[in-house]
Amino acid sequence: MLERTRHTETVRAGTPVTHGAVMLLPIERVVLHSGRGDDRGSTRVWFSAIKEPYALIVRDAGGLWAIDTDAAAVSLEALRQRVPELDTVLAAM
Repeated sequence: MLERTRHTETVRAGTPVTHGAVMLLPIERVVLHSGRGDDRGSTRVWFSAIKEPYALIVRDAGGLWAIDTDAAAVSLEALRQRVPELDTVLAAM
């Protein structure tokens, strides 16, 4: 049985939400797994996907700031490095 698996992980901006004067931008972690194997002459293929919260960017009267899923402060620069399209999304908010 030959098993080949692939794993990709991406951190991306979600859909922005506005509530009054507060804008929220969820940052999501997406993991995709796939595999293919041969077993006694038949081929099997499987896929799985996970999407989970990674951080939340908040724009309010106090400025622009970010927190992680434990409500701890997160560096916006670190998020910019992980999410290449982040500046474009923030400019549109």
